Amino acid sequence: MSSHLFIGEDCWNQSSGSVGWALDVIAGHVTNEAVAAELRAFSSGLVFVEDFGRTYGAEASEEIVHVIRTKLRAAALAEPEGEAREYTVEIVDELVAMAERWRGFEVEAG
Repeated sequence: MSSHLFIGEDCWNQSSGSVGWALDVIAGHVTNEAVAAELRAFSSGLVFVEDFGRTYGAEASEEIVHVIRTKLRAAALAEPEGEAREYTVEIVDELVAMAERWRGFEVEAG
């Protein structure tokens, strides 16, 4: 089963396990406990980063994207060596590139 994480117009479409892993890592680094809990409870198959900004304030979206840009690749590299880690790093790099393209919540919102 695949899941989707949207940042602006970009969609990261991966297995639900890969998206779940990324969301768990992100949840471990955000400062808003409600945002962290919602990320950990993800089950719909669709995550829209901008929705966190609408619900919790622009800072929530900005922080999620910042964590993706700065923490996610290191977490992937910390996984045990092997084929699974190589795959994880490769797909995480795609998500980081999406985060780098994002212009910000306020721009996307309107």
